[in-house]
Amino acid sequence: MIENILTEEQKMFRQTLRDFGEKEIRPRVQEYVDKKEFPWEIVRKLAKLGALGVTIPVVYGGTEAGAMGVVLVMEETARAGMRAPLTHLGACRNISEFAHDGLKQKYLPPLASGEKIAAYAQTEPWAGSDATAMRTTAELKGDFYYLNGTKCFITNGEVASTFVVLAKTDKSKKAEGISAFIVERNFPGFVMGKREKKMGAEVSPTNEIIFENCQVPRENLFVSQGEGFKKMMGSFNGERCGNSGACVGLAQAAFERALRYSQERETFGKPIGQHQGIQWMIADMAIQIHAGRLMTYDAAYKLDSGVRAVKECAMAKAYCNEMSQKVINMAMQIHGGYGYMEDYEVERMYRDVRGLAFGGGTPQILRSRVAYELSRGR
Repeated sequence: MIENILTEEQKMFRQTLRDFGEKEIRPRVQEYVDKKEFPWEIVRKLAKLGALGVTIPVVYGGTEAGAMGVVLVMEETARAGMRAPLTHLGACRNISEFAHDGLKQKYLPPLASGEKIAAYAQTEPWAGSDATAMRTTAELKGDFYYLNGTKCFITNGEVASTFVVLAKTDKSKKAEGISAFIVERNFPGFVMGKREKKMGAEVSPTNEIIFENCQVPRENLFVSQGEGFKKMMGSFNGERCGNSGACVGLAQAAFERALRYSQERETFGKPIGQHQGIQWMIADMAIQIHAGRLMTYDAAYKLDSGVRAVKECAMAKAYCNEMSQKVINMAMQIHGGYGYMEDYEVERMYRDVRGLAFGGGTPQILRSRVAYELSRGR
């Protein structure tokens, strides 16, 4: 089924990413984790493979590989132990879809090449799942908008130079008052806040960003008030596919280690994989990963085919967020006490996967979205 969904070109791209992951990512993961350092060298090599440009048109230096391209990049890099920057891919998609040609020419080529990294700034201390409650404002004065407010939990904030920022150009309104801007970190009034201390994903910094009369050229408004929220929320479907792909990749990696360990570790005179309790855990892991991969590929395929796939994307992410936690937890259990130790990768995988259930919609919000779609007969 999965092989029938992918084109020959996509299969080749997946294999290229897998080979790269085994050769370049897996041997160096722990080095970057120990230093809590963003893997610039690996990211720039990924860019040469076209991985950072999958949501960017070819004319601007990208590979235009669509939602399935995002899924393959996220799945294979996560499987190797260090997932590609999903928020970069999402921000590039926003610019590609909604910005005028001048902004595309200016910002997309260096983002496709890995020269620069993009980030997405929506979440605020008082506006997470309820995005319309955001308080960041943008006021037009002459040739500039002046942004004021605070954004939090911005993935790759301190390493990004280009930001897609949502702000209210009419604070008397909710969704209808939201607009979207391209903001550079060197604009006057842009302040990089604290780096958050996280449970996992140490190589991907998460920051607070503060706008203090941040001066943004008026031409950097790329989604106008009244259109901003609806358009930007629609783009979350691709991010949800990518997030699901990362969950599948991490779960797959944990499964592979657990399967190998179950064949090597012996108790009561035989490998633990010959005990029925362990066999059932291994089988459950394989079943759940397969289901998650099918749901994710199906959602991405529909998006790329122009089919409205809001429900499928939400279902895939809700399922994969929870599936991956369960699978990696079982992998830790199969490893016994060793699974709790930092020397065994499954411990890090469990910490890394947990944060994926927050960005792009929590499983609870996604269930509400699925229920809404079903109630509308979709």
